[in-house]
Amino acid sequence: MSTDFMNIDGNIKRVQKETLTPYKIATVILIKEYCNETTKAIVERRDFCLAALKLIQSPDMELSALLNILYSPEYILHRFAHRLEMQLNVLKEDGVEGLLDLFDSVGHLMKPTLDHSLSLPGLNKNSVLGLYIRRVIIFFEKLPFDQVVSLYEVLKKYLERKANTSESSDISTGSKAEDTYTHEAKTTWGGRQAELLVAQQAQALQTDEHKAMSPTELQILVRELLSCSPYYAEAHYLSYLNCLRVNEYCGAIDSLYHCFDRLAPLENRTAPEDRSRIFRYAALNLVVLHAQFNHKEVALAALKEAIMMAQEAGDNVCLQLAHAWMYHLTTEQKGLLIERSVGKASMLGITHTTGLGLIAYAHNSALEAKNPSQVFETLMKSDVLNCQHSMTDLMSMTYAEKSALWAYYGKTEMSSVCAQLLLLHNTGDKKQPMFNGPSTCQAVVNIWMLGEQLYIFTQLIRHEKWSEAETIAMNISSLDPLECKFRLAEVCLGKGDYPKGLECIDSIEEYEQITPQNKIRAMLLLSQIMHASVSPENGMAGVNSLVPLNTALEVAIQNHLSYYEALIKMHLSNTQVGRAFVLYAKCLVATAPICGSARKEIILKAIKALSKAKGCFTKVEAYGRLRDTLCLESLFCHEIDLKIERNQYAFEFRQLDEQFLTKLNNLSLY
Repeated sequence: MSTDFMNIDGNIKRVQKETLTPYKIATVILIKEYCNETTKAIVERRDFCLAALKLIQSPDMELSALLNILYSPEYILHRFAHRLEMQLNVLKEDGVEGLLDLFDSVGHLMKPTLDHSLSLPGLNKNSVLGLYIRRVIIFFEKLPFDQVVSLYEVLKKYLERKANTSESSDISTGSKAEDTYTHEAKTTWGGRQAELLVAQQAQALQTDEHKAMSPTELQILVRELLSCSPYYAEAHYLSYLNCLRVNEYCGAIDSLYHCFDRLAPLENRTAPEDRSRIFRYAALNLVVLHAQFNHKEVALAALKEAIMMAQEAGDNVCLQLAHAWMYHLTTEQKGLLIERSVGKASMLGITHTTGLGLIAYAHNSALEAKNPSQVFETLMKSDVLNCQHSMTDLMSMTYAEKSALWAYYGKTEMSSVCAQLLLLHNTGDKKQPMFNGPSTCQAVVNIWMLGEQLYIFTQLIRHEKWSEAETIAMNISSLDPLECKFRLAEVCLGKGDYPKGLECIDSIEEYEQITPQNKIRAMLLLSQIMHASVSPENGMAGVNSLVPLNTALEVAIQNHLSYYEALIKMHLSNTQVGRAFVLYAKCLVATAPICGSARKEIILKAIKALSKAKGCFTKVEAYGRLRDTLCLESLFCHEIDLKIERNQYAFEFRQLDEQFLTKLNNLSLY
């Protein structure tokens, strides 16, 4: 076990070993040449600041690559690049003495140019470059003389590689000399550069994934970091995040174990409470990992271990984090667990956990049929907390939850507004990064992947292409297994395979934690199948289907599901939303007088209602329903002796009937 992570007090410290390299010396010379130049154009000042910041944050690179940056058209730094080459050649000729003189002269850059205190130094010691120079000087002064000599020898080889590259520039790309150079040119990451890069990539993965490197590139970078510093725990943690990103379980758990292996303290150097802290948070991270892959039993086992160690150490913060995962992984008394967690986290000042708890409590309250005003009041408390502490990720998550809840309650317009607010969520401040984390990605996925499949499925159902619709329904299983069951039941209802449809509904009702919304959907489908499977001439055709409808209506009212309440009432009238005009026409005819001019007027009114229904079905390409509507129109026209209109509707019906091979009598379903 390396001691790079240990400080003199025995506490764990995330410090990487950092050494002086020829690349750093070249960067120091470039800074020195720039500071010693008294006449600099504004463009040169700007470009040097940009280039210098890039160089001190980049990994060690070969001299040819460094010069390519400075000579590139992107920067107006050609004369400083030329001076750098000259000074490096002088340093090569002067030997170790020249290296000592270099750092002595660099140190004078941060002292006033004149003897009096009012004169300004060439380089401010508190600036970014000043801090970098001071750090390099400290590293150099700590080196014994033999290591200074070794550094000079490495510098000579560094310059010789550049010279060899220049000499072989005329050789073809496939030459052996160039292959040898490519093999020897190795990226070397310094401690601070590696820490900055790891922090940037980890932040990008959590807030705006498309700004991070691709999974393959990031894994290559992790290998480079570990080759430079094998005990760099944060590199393993970055690999863990990258594996979670692509759902690679084996790589994720291996990286997490390596991370905590390297963070594990030495027995003789670290206090027992510090060792316990590492172990309990390692267990907590394992909980997160297994929960990500839905391994609930293993996650609960790791959670119990984390709770036990946190109780032994009296770590209330770790206990509350574990408490949050407890209510996430369990189903019993979830509301009470969340309420306790929010209260305790608020007392301890763990704001992020408090915000998450409020969102979870609102979600659970909706499923427990609590009043919608109470649910949204809880989310408002979360909004206030998120704004007070600038928790951008939770702000986005709240928008996603509001969108889902409005859709759940049947208010589709409000749901759409919240979804749009989530996708456009930005404060307008150019300096603040836009959050594109899991909640935003979830909103995009809901709109895109599943929505696309459902749109295709709906079109196929309307066109009565049952086999193709069934294929799409099976494809939905990878996105939402429960939704797949619902769609398969719809296909079975459409093509008349009622026993298989009942099997699908039975499998839906066997799902654990089925929401009230899905219960209602299952009852609606059951009612339709029961109604369609009995002959219309049978007086009991609609009676049996009323039982699940009445039960569904009760569930909808209890859970404040206004959309489904209206939908069930339409089904209770033997129809559903979208076919109300057809129902209206049938009701008009059913209640009309037996004969006389009054009946004729009512039938004409019914035909007008059917024309409106026909227009709606044409717009959404529901040709099967359009065919049955034409059949009704033809029958009504025949009754009042409108022969031309009757023949026209009959002709249109015949065309559609020939187009669709299914010969089901679906009139009773309207």
